[in-house]
Amino acid sequence: MQRSVHLTVLLSVPLALLFLVAMSQPSVLHYGYIGCFVDGDNSNRDLKGLTGLKTIGPFTDKINLAYFFNVATVTIESCSSLCALGRFRYFGLQAQGFCFCGNSYGAYGAAANSDCQELCVGNSSQICGGPNRNSIYKNFYAPETGLFKRVASTKSMLTTAPGQPENSTYRSQEATVAFECLAACRHSPDCLACAFVQSSRMCRLMRFAAVPSEVASEAQWVWVKP
Repeated sequence: MQRSVHLTVLLSVPLALLFLVAMSQPSVLHYGYIGCFVDGDNSNRDLKGLTGLKTIGPFTDKINLAYFFNVATVTIESCSSLCALGRFRYFGLQAQGFCFCGNSYGAYGAAANSDCQELCVGNSSQICGGPNRNSIYKNFYAPETGLFKRVASTKSMLTTAPGQPENSTYRSQEATVAFECLAACRHSPDCLACAFVQSSRMCRLMRFAAVPSEVASEAQWVWVKP
């Protein structure tokens, strides 16, 4: 049975009781279409949120040059879900099967609506941008509540691209108990999950609701913001 844990009760509830094994990520209430926009080239994409990643969560195909690509599976819903792992505000679909994430868009200006008319191969009833053109959407999330869910650290893995250090997706600070780690994540807008490493008394504050393999190797459990 899943349970949510509020920071105010963490001090009085034994951590051994806080078992939550279902994966969690920021909850998308709905998404909305914004328009068709020009994209840059591989060296400077408009939406850059996935830069430096190789895989994230259940999306096991290789992420390359800031985008996720799988022409057979990318849809509006799957791109929204992928980008929610980083609580990104915006996502873009391009050329039938490319998915981009970011917290800003429009650096290269708007494009004609007629430039975004390619059908998504993953769902032929949906539009997935066009050549070098993004169909831009906005994710609307449920407000943060101060709740965390405890999940197994291996439930949603993240790997970085070759040449990228794993700690580019998290930062560390000292903590004597797990509660300090949770409090630090709660007050950090860019922290979506955290792990307390008891052996070294270190707190890992993660930018994604997906666990870097390095963190999974040193902590059995992580706490994720819903």
